[in-house]
Amino acid sequence: MRQGWVLVCDDEPEIRGFLEEMLGSRGYQVDSFESGPALLKMLQEERDAQPDLVLLDVKMPGMDGMEVLRQVRSSWPRLPVVMMSAFATVRGAVAAMKQGAHDYLIKPFFADELFNLVEKIVERNRLETENRSLKAEIRRRFDPDQVVFASPGFRQAFELARKVAPSEASVLIMGESGVGKELVASTIHYSSRRSDNRFLTINCAALTDTLLESQLFGHVKGAFTGAVANHRGLVEEADGGTLFLDEIGDISAALQAKLLRVLQEKEFIPVGSTKVRKADVRFVAATNKDLETEVRLGHFREDLFYRLNVVTIQVPPLRERREDIPLLAQFFARKYSPRGEQQITPEAMTLLNSYHWPGNVRELENVIEMATILADGGPLGA
Repeated sequence: MRQGWVLVCDDEPEIRGFLEEMLGSRGYQVDSFESGPALLKMLQEERDAQPDLVLLDVKMPGMDGMEVLRQVRSSWPRLPVVMMSAFATVRGAVAAMKQGAHDYLIKPFFADELFNLVEKIVERNRLETENRSLKAEIRRRFDPDQVVFASPGFRQAFELARKVAPSEASVLIMGESGVGKELVASTIHYSSRRSDNRFLTINCAALTDTLLESQLFGHVKGAFTGAVANHRGLVEEADGGTLFLDEIGDISAALQAKLLRVLQEKEFIPVGSTKVRKADVRFVAATNKDLETEVRLGHFREDLFYRLNVVTIQVPPLRERREDIPLLAQFFARKYSPRGEQQITPEAMTLLNSYHWPGNVRELENVIEMATILADGGPLGA
């Protein structure tokens, strides 16, 4: 199995042969070039090629290594370049690093030094490739253009979500439980400039006050009984991305104050620590409560409410958007069918349309999932 692909560019045949033999013995594919133009020609001709790194000599006749480095960094910025030189100076190494070199090897170098460096670069490339593939898969699975709806009410909420997505404004999503508030929050994230970074969610009503604080802000070792190691909270994990706070109306007054600090100052303190940490996070919150009433009653901080409520999106309940019921029912039937397709009889669809759905879309999904299991491959009947 090939361990990785290394390009070697050096005018000395002995060096090229040494690197080919040493790296080849570890399973690496090695392609060698005696000059910079030869290397650049290969990269130009094979634009889809994905070598893991280039080992590049600094001093070569004609086009020297620094000029080759500049051209590689300009045209293939993701391709790591390790400079090699028998005439190394601190000034030369600094100049190479400023030009974008990944590292600098001084000739002669030990085999272990070479292997360790190449292995680290190849492993980093593998992880970055997996990360890009995962992000692409997430974007493919969450395609805002594939969101299922037909009602004017949900269309208004969905279009407002996409409209505010490019901004950095905090968003408050209002609506009953199960109406699809997390879907709206996902739409905001994946339609924003933060879409390549993480979208994390937490249900504030599902955790005790102490556990919620630890989950949000993290804790240090020894902060409380059972804290045997440092723990990064969701605010820190979501740095550069979006954090969705579901059921925000259920958090305590103490946590409201700490959350306000993050929104205002973009900083927080983990539980048990005195060290302030920074985090660049966009907050999207949701609630099934009337927060204005909660503010008047003294249950929710007014300053936090206005910080969260820069933009409000109201998601109507399913009973007020009955046009969506047939589309959602068919969508869930296909989702849970072993064959990816499932018929719903007209009688069953009439029954679904007549029900008032107090649990909204979540309840409809549960009903269709259960019906699909019981139907055993047949049509879903009343």
